[in-house]
Amino acid sequence: MIERLRLLPGFEALDDAVLATIVARSPLRTVAAGQIVLAVDSVAESLLACVEGELVGIDGAPITPVFDAPGLLFGLAVPRDCLAGPAGATLLAVAKPHVFTIAREFPEFVVSLMHHGQVRR
Repeated sequence: MIERLRLLPGFEALDDAVLATIVARSPLRTVAAGQIVLAVDSVAESLLACVEGELVGIDGAPITPVFDAPGLLFGLAVPRDCLAGPAGATLLAVAKPHVFTIAREFPEFVVSLMHHGQVRR
């Protein structure tokens, strides 16, 4: 799990010990193909890191594998439906308080998210 997480924006900036702590405290969520993960106009309550499968929009276009940092960090509504891709998705759901702790203690996490376009400047 840590190896997969390390490949994702934001998480690649963290060391193995921090990643292990995140994995230990964050539940995995399995989503069937086509199932809505986060509906348009809702606000994320956790940061979703897609560790298997993919996330897509209603039009089938890929969505970033780390979703929805802007919503979670700034209370912004999701601009479009986010669904599990054709093979479904396995998501690590990092709770909002944990994301803020990670961002505070490891600013490189947010810098990486910004660098990869996960957070608008």
